[in-house]
Amino acid sequence: MLSLRLSRVFLCATATLLVACGGGAPVVEEAPETGTVDISLAGQTVTKVRAAGNNIAFLEEQLTSIFEDGPRRSLLFVKGNSEPLQPYTTPAGWSLVDFAMHPSGDLSVVLTTSREVRLVRLDHNGSVRSDQSLVDSATSTDPFFNYEGGLKDDESLQPALMHDAARLAPLGESLLLVLRTGRNAIVAYRLELDVDGTYRRAWRTLVEPGATIFGEGITSGTFDVFGQLQNHLRVFVDVDSAGILAIGIVEAPMLNFTFRAHVDYFNEPIAASTGILLTRVKAEDGQRLGSTVIDTRQRAELYGLRASSRGFALVGRVLSEVRPDGSGWDAFAAFVAQDGSPGPYNTVDVDRGDALFDIAQLSSGRYLALGTTGYVQNPTGASISESAQPLLVLLGSDGSLVQSLSFPGGPRHNQLTTIVRIDGAWMLGGMINGPGTHSGDSDRALLVADGFLRERSDLPD
Repeated sequence: MLSLRLSRVFLCATATLLVACGGGAPVVEEAPETGTVDISLAGQTVTKVRAAGNNIAFLEEQLTSIFEDGPRRSLLFVKGNSEPLQPYTTPAGWSLVDFAMHPSGDLSVVLTTSREVRLVRLDHNGSVRSDQSLVDSATSTDPFFNYEGGLKDDESLQPALMHDAARLAPLGESLLLVLRTGRNAIVAYRLELDVDGTYRRAWRTLVEPGATIFGEGITSGTFDVFGQLQNHLRVFVDVDSAGILAIGIVEAPMLNFTFRAHVDYFNEPIAASTGILLTRVKAEDGQRLGSTVIDTRQRAELYGLRASSRGFALVGRVLSEVRPDGSGWDAFAAFVAQDGSPGPYNTVDVDRGDALFDIAQLSSGRYLALGTTGYVQNPTGASISESAQPLLVLLGSDGSLVQSLSFPGGPRHNQLTTIVRIDGAWMLGGMINGPGTHSGDSDRALLVADGFLRERSDLPD
């Protein structure tokens, strides 16, 4: 079910709402001003939004338990301010995992199965221009370091443990695609658009070799709240205005061997034992420019990577301290300059557990970052509480916390997951009324959330 309010007239909300903070009594605060877009999705969440001109595209996702196949995402878009949402229907047997929006308003979509990858080009009206399979025989012979065994599939374009490891970034009307393959290697491609709407490969670059990767599970529970069970397999990408593609992956001790394989293949020493590896690739010709290590010092999970005027900003969460009450996770913001030199790294501690999922640079050089706060997690496990509030923060140019900003929450678990700038305002997406790890243990129907996409015209710039 989808409800949509689109108007060219500025709307100002004056209603009050109850927000639970820090486990205490609810407090009453004014609802923030909203702009021209206010979209609600019953039973699903919004995970990514992008805009080009007056066109907005976003992913909605149906939540699944850890025992169900996923992801189950669909692509919706608004063409102009007054036209209805147009859905893209994924072919049977395929999962839509990511999309890119081009300056023309065209959309590129990447679909996967457990072994295959497929690219679809949509025009600005949502009509299919092309639909083609990705073929790359070289993935079966990419270097692989077998340290401890683990699962791999030499003939697959997706890792054996998941098929949500393909990400896109637009380069004008061309396309950058990054995969983790069945050999657990990271591979990047530049794809050029032909006149018939199909893609042809311009280059292929091995970003990281394959290596042993293990799966992670939980002993009880039915829902993976932050995707933490597969975070060590994911890839995060963005491209900056200078045409540098950045690829971020996490080092997860005892689950993957990212740092060790990098050292063994590229002969580049890494002193850190945990953290994030960001590799830069020249989009023009696929030249690998180098890798930067972000030493988080404790176990970390990466959730977002965005280009900025200075280089690249990365956000996620880090286990700063194992505490008996489960409140030891902090959000973090880290930066890498365009030349690959490491920038500031700061944790963000607002209320008990914190996580950041996306970040956007302001014209002032500061940042808006968003995620979730006020949750707790089993200090010896992966169970996350059902209760959490949306997190919207203003960060300094170094990623340090400047101010917590108001955003209305709802019942159960709340998240802000995605942000984009459009027409002088900010578009924010996420969910309210989502589940915790154990919400659906006895009732599958509780594995739902209510997604939203909301314009805010009152945020800092």
